Amino acid sequence: MDLSAAAARLRKFEGSVSHMYRCTGGEVTVGVGHAMAAAADAARLVWEIDGVAATAEQAQADFQKVAAAQKGLVASAYAGLTQCRMSDDAISGVLEADLQAFEAQLAAALPRWSSYPEPVQEALFDMAFNLGLGGLKKFPRLLAAVNAGDWTTAAAQCHRQGIGETRNQETAALFLQAAS
Repeated sequence: MDLSAAAARLRKFEGSVSHMYRCTGGEVTVGVGHAMAAAADAARLVWEIDGVAATAEQAQADFQKVAAAQKGLVASAYAGLTQCRMSDDAISGVLEADLQAFEAQLAAALPRWSSYPEPVQEALFDMAFNLGLGGLKKFPRLLAAVNAGDWTTAAAQCHRQGIGETRNQETAALFLQAAS
């Protein structure tokens, strides 16, 4: 799979945020959808405060403030709670590592992963990154169509609730690209 195409798609639809925020699922997140389960996860990343390296303690303190905040706000609403910021280079590094790890998880979860056409891999990757692997598995008709190589049905079954229609249309278009 072309990880650079996946990165571009994720940046387009997930956005890129330099400070910690709570995603729609409530997880403390940074960059391009990089969720952190605990303050220790934040402490392992590279942060800056006004151009100076932040300490692990500062990152953990920001994590705690964001984790305690109301969920469901737009990402920018959390900016005032935090001092730590991640540079574009640091965000790109985290995203690259996330993409590689997530593709390996998809390959393990979908035994025929490597046999799928590239557009199908990109569509499934986008859906799984957005929904989580568990969320993707809640699309049994889609997965059955994928396993059958029925890309037209897969395109019809890939609609997600709660995301922009443009993203759904682009995901369906990837399945249809494989059909042609």
